[in-house]
Amino acid sequence: MFRLQARAEPSRTMRYLSPLIAVALTLVGGLIIFYALGKDPLVGFKVFFLNPFKDTYSISELFLKATPLALIAIGLAVGFRANVWNIGAEGQFIVGAIFGGAWRCTSRACRRR
Repeated sequence: MFRLQARAEPSRTMRYLSPLIAVALTLVGGLIIFYALGKDPLVGFKVFFLNPFKDTYSISELFLKATPLALIAIGLAVGFRANVWNIGAEGQFIVGAIFGGAWRCTSRACRRR
């Protein structure tokens, strides 16, 4: 039977190499999935990784979609670090959308109508 033991000190090599291995395996897995679906893998990766940077509109759309996710990540990091209960990323996103919409509807622009 196998038994897991904690190392006295983590490997410095694997500390830096493991994220690179994870990215490489993810890319290879994506290539395999595109190929299995009968699509050109290189065109798929171009759409996912290069097209978001091709013009200013694409960059603005990228920031539009990435900003809420970055704010959620910051909120989760603070909660995890403080060891307090949180509602999770989806809950933060939904509650933020509800309060953002409510705040917008209580502003002057909505009351003028």
